Amino acid sequence: MSRISIEKAFENDTFAVLQADWTRLFAASKCSSPFLSWEWLSTWFRWFGADRTPFILKAYRDEQLIGLLPLCLQEKKVLGMRLRRLAFIGEDVGGADYLDLIAEPEDKAEILTAIFEFLKNENCFDLIALENLAGDSTTVEFLQNSAGQSRLRCSSQPTATCPRINLDDGWETILKQSKRAANFKRRLKQLEKIPDFEFRTVTAPAETGAAFERFFRLHEQRWLKNGGSELSGHPSLASFQRDLIAALAESGSLRFDELWAEGECRASVYGLDDGVTFYYYNAGYDLDWAKLSVGLVLIGLSVRNAIERGNSVYDFLRGDETYKFDWANDRTELITINLSRRTAPALAFEGLNKVWFNLKNLSNFVLPDDLAERLKSVKRSWKRKNQLSGTEMETAHKAL
Repeated sequence: MSRISIEKAFENDTFAVLQADWTRLFAASKCSSPFLSWEWLSTWFRWFGADRTPFILKAYRDEQLIGLLPLCLQEKKVLGMRLRRLAFIGEDVGGADYLDLIAEPEDKAEILTAIFEFLKNENCFDLIALENLAGDSTTVEFLQNSAGQSRLRCSSQPTATCPRINLDDGWETILKQSKRAANFKRRLKQLEKIPDFEFRTVTAPAETGAAFERFFRLHEQRWLKNGGSELSGHPSLASFQRDLIAALAESGSLRFDELWAEGECRASVYGLDDGVTFYYYNAGYDLDWAKLSVGLVLIGLSVRNAIERGNSVYDFLRGDETYKFDWANDRTELITINLSRRTAPALAFEGLNKVWFNLKNLSNFVLPDDLAERLKSVKRSWKRKNQLSGTEMETAHKAL
């Protein structure tokens, strides 16, 4: 077998140069989530990468690109020290799950071995922070078993749970297993009697812009009193989404499922579809129609439609909301892995990260649910304000 070589891409025009090869590799990898597509990550970096440098590792065999690890380099302050941090492009803001190496499954272990051999000679980082890997990813297993060989300290912690529906048993079985089956049937019958009731799907590029605005209006109604969601709680997030919609629509992966009644869209699911898995990215519904459970009915119709299209999985992505587990019959755990050198900034980061993780778990255990949720809302708002406001975002806007 030919030896794999690794090259680093860090130029400002990296995304444009790599677009064709990235798109080809992403399609061939099959197991890659839509959050690893060129459309998603290039748009994300344009909006949120002002204080970061691309650090994309390219794996070649016989001069053919067979793997991409989309990282970026960022400097942060930890207890007054400069921490040089490598992390996934697409991390933190924007809600991307299943970040990972982009490669065909049979090549991953060999590529990862070559990448970490390459990183032994790179002295530009203190820490590699890999957020929101799927727990069953080859990358997680490789890192946990091999980090010591690269002289890096490895720590891992659960990030979140992604409830999923395995669709193989068909609609009737899935509905019967759901905790909301009776309510779904009752509400659907009520809604079907209302004039102009209709389940619609929007995938055509010419129509997705308007569908996003309908979704966004309904989504904002739900989150306005809580300071906005992680999708919409800052003007930059909304602008990122509008740019992203245009790119994803052209790629064919974008899908809006909608419930209409009395001439208006009453609920909307914003999702991504790769032909095997439908990713439920977010949703919104008309609060004035909440008593008719339009959100519940739309999820059921969306699941049924995914089965009719031939999808195998309906993935709700991260979040422990009750309505997701009312339907889910499976789950995927997200894992964050930190690989650190024995430098003072990295050791300080490890210590603070461990303290924060323990406090988070303690607060979830001892605080009442309503208070814990309010604290999460305050944290989200504070985080967005500090991450997405000020000089960094002004710089990003000027670059567009």
